[in-house]
Amino acid sequence: MHTKNRAFRRHHMKRLKTKRGRYNNAAYSWPEGATIVNIGKAYHTPCLCSCWMCGHQRFHHGMNMQEVRARARYQD
Repeated sequence: MHTKNRAFRRHHMKRLKTKRGRYNNAAYSWPEGATIVNIGKAYHTPCLCSCWMCGHQRFHHGMNMQEVRARARYQD
């Protein structure tokens, strides 16, 4: 597999920066448009915030049903 290849990493970086450049946290909806700095920030941190809608599901809502059932199997 070519996962450690520099060209492979550059390809995915370019692909994700193009995709995440359209995110609102990259200021795409602002009048001046997305800047290179904002696109880079959105590439590294695509999640806008850590509220209950955007944040980690297990932190805010607990385990999902699959995890609950798996733990219940091993309970006495």
